[in-house]
Amino acid sequence: MRTALLRSIARITATLVLGATALVSAGTLPAHAATGTVVTDSGLGVTIRSGNATSFGAVGTQPNGPVEIDCQIYGEPVTGKFGRSLIWDHIPGKGYISDAYVDTGSSGLVAPLCTSNPRADKSIAWYSARNGSTAFQGYCEMAAENSYGKTGIYASAKANWNDAVARGAAHRGDLNPPKGALVFWDLAAPYGHVGVARGDGYFWATSVNGRIGLAKLPYFSSYLGWAWPNF
Repeated sequence: MRTALLRSIARITATLVLGATALVSAGTLPAHAATGTVVTDSGLGVTIRSGNATSFGAVGTQPNGPVEIDCQIYGEPVTGKFGRSLIWDHIPGKGYISDAYVDTGSSGLVAPLCTSNPRADKSIAWYSARNGSTAFQGYCEMAAENSYGKTGIYASAKANWNDAVARGAAHRGDLNPPKGALVFWDLAAPYGHVGVARGDGYFWATSVNGRIGLAKLPYFSSYLGWAWPNF
């Protein structure tokens, strides 16, 4: 009786172990990953890019239907099937697609922030290449926009910040902005001041000792906070 019972328990245990193994091998998602559904009016899918902006090269196409997302990052805003979105979804082993074409059940983040931000890297490289330049003195907003390949979006840094506040996207007083975030000050009224965070407590901006330079936050007085670029 005891022997038969032990054999039954052993068979049940083995079945459970094999079942769990089968689930893993069948392609269960890694921890914290998310899923969505690509939807396009054309039915042809959405372009996969090497970075989180349309300026990055196409590396493939993600067809309509289910898609796995291992992380997400903010980038160039895109208007698509599900409205306007700054979020880009990273597809494992492929690249980035705009979340504007992905139904995730949310308009916000559903996966962890990606550890890399190709668009932010290009912005920071733009400033670094102009370190010490006085060409943008008095034009901090233009410098920030140009670093992201844009121009003429906002009339001033303060207008940019006020828009972020109105959209509920402003992180007031936060001295730990992520790499690529815009950082703002209430200076030179009514224009304000803006720079780009490096992600380690430092930022690039104009007017650092009278020129483009790198400094540690908050550096200037009247620090307002940070927001992701809305361009």
